[in-house]
Amino acid sequence: MKNNLNALIILCLAAGSLTAGEKQLVVRVSNPLKIERPAELVSVPWSTLKGKLPSLEAGTAAVFEKGGVQPLISQVIDYNQDGKPDELVFQSSFKAKEIKEFVVKLAAGGTHQFASLTDARFVTPREDLAWENDRIAFRMYGPALAKEVNNGIDVWTKRVRHLIVKKWYAGEEQEPKISYHEDHGEGADYFSVGRTLGVGASSLVKGDSLYQPGVFQQYRIIAVGPLVAVFELTYSPVEFEGKKITQIVRISLRAGVNLNKIETTFSSGSAKGSVPFATGVVKRKGTITSSDKKSGWIGLWGLTTDKEEVGYLGTGVVMRKLAMKQMKEDNIHVLMLGSARLGKAVTYYAGAGWTLSKDFTTMDSWNTYLTEFAKKIAAPLAVSVTAK
Repeated sequence: MKNNLNALIILCLAAGSLTAGEKQLVVRVSNPLKIERPAELVSVPWSTLKGKLPSLEAGTAAVFEKGGVQPLISQVIDYNQDGKPDELVFQSSFKAKEIKEFVVKLAAGGTHQFASLTDARFVTPREDLAWENDRIAFRMYGPALAKEVNNGIDVWTKRVRHLIVKKWYAGEEQEPKISYHEDHGEGADYFSVGRTLGVGASSLVKGDSLYQPGVFQQYRIIAVGPLVAVFELTYSPVEFEGKKITQIVRISLRAGVNLNKIETTFSSGSAKGSVPFATGVVKRKGTITSSDKKSGWIGLWGLTTDKEEVGYLGTGVVMRKLAMKQMKEDNIHVLMLGSARLGKAVTYYAGAGWTLSKDFTTMDSWNTYLTEFAKKIAAPLAVSVTAK
C-alpha cells in the first residue's frame, strides 16, 4: 500500500518581512448570496497568480486582507502530486452580498508555521484512514477489517476545536486503555457503520441492490492542513452488468465546516457511458428523515445513542440537482440516486453535526445548515485577480 503523503508548505510571514515596493496581486472576492458565509475557503488557481506575478513561489506567497498587517493562514495545494502548485487557498468570512479585497505578496525572511486545523492519516495496525477538522472527525476502514465492514464512512463526534484523531487512536493502544467509544471530555465514536454506506459513501446501484466495493485497497494522502485535508482511496473492481467497474474516491475536508467534499470516479478501462450510483446516510433508531429536492439534500436527525445525555446527531448529503436523479428511502438508508459518466468524477457533500459540539441545537438548525450549504455550492464565491 503506497502512501504518497507530501508535506505541503504552510507559511505565514510577518508583515515586516515584505520587500518594499514589491509587485503585489489584488484578489477581489464577492459573495453573490444574501446569506452570511462564515469561515469560507477562498480558492485561487496558482496558474492565475503565477501568470501575473512570475516570481511567486509556494514558499514566498503571503496573503493579507487589504489594509491588514497580519497575514492570513494560507495553504498551497498540489492536487496531482507533480511537484507544482495547483491552488492557493485561504479562509475568510463574508457578510451577505459582501465584497472583500485581499493582497498576495512576495515575502522573504523568517516564516511561521501555524497549527493545522485539519488532519488525515493512515493508522496502523487497524489500517483505518481517519481525518478531521476543527469541528468533526471521520474514518473509513481498510483491509484489516475487510471481513467485518464495507466502504461506509464513520463519524467521530467532537466537543472541542483542536485535533483529536491521533490522541484517540493512541489511547486505544496504551495500558490502561482509553477507549474512544467513551466521552472523556472531547467527544467519542458513538456511530455504528457495519456494512452500510454510513454517512456519505457511495456505490453502484441497481433496483434495490447496492453494489458496494468493500474496503479500500490503496490510499494516497494529498494534502494535510492547515486549512484543507485531501486524500484519495482506490477500491477493488466490482462486477456490474458485465463490466468490471473500479471506484476511486477523493475526499476533501476544509476547516470550519461539517461536510466533506466527495468526488467519486467510476471507470471500466476505456469504456464509455454512464452507470447508476447511490449515496446516502444509514438510518438509526428513532431518527427523523428530512429532505429538500429543490435544494438537493437529504438529512437525518435523532438521538446519537439510546442515552439522551449523549445529545442528538444530524447526518446529511448535499448534491447539485444536475447530478441527482431521485431520492429514495428503504429499511437501511436514506438515499440519493444519480448517474455518473465513466471516467468522470461526480461531486457531492456529506457529513454530520452534533448538539454537544454546540454548533447545532435542533433538527431545524441542522436542516437550515444543509439548505444554506446547498445554496453556497450552487453560488460559489466570485474571485478575480489583478496585478498592482
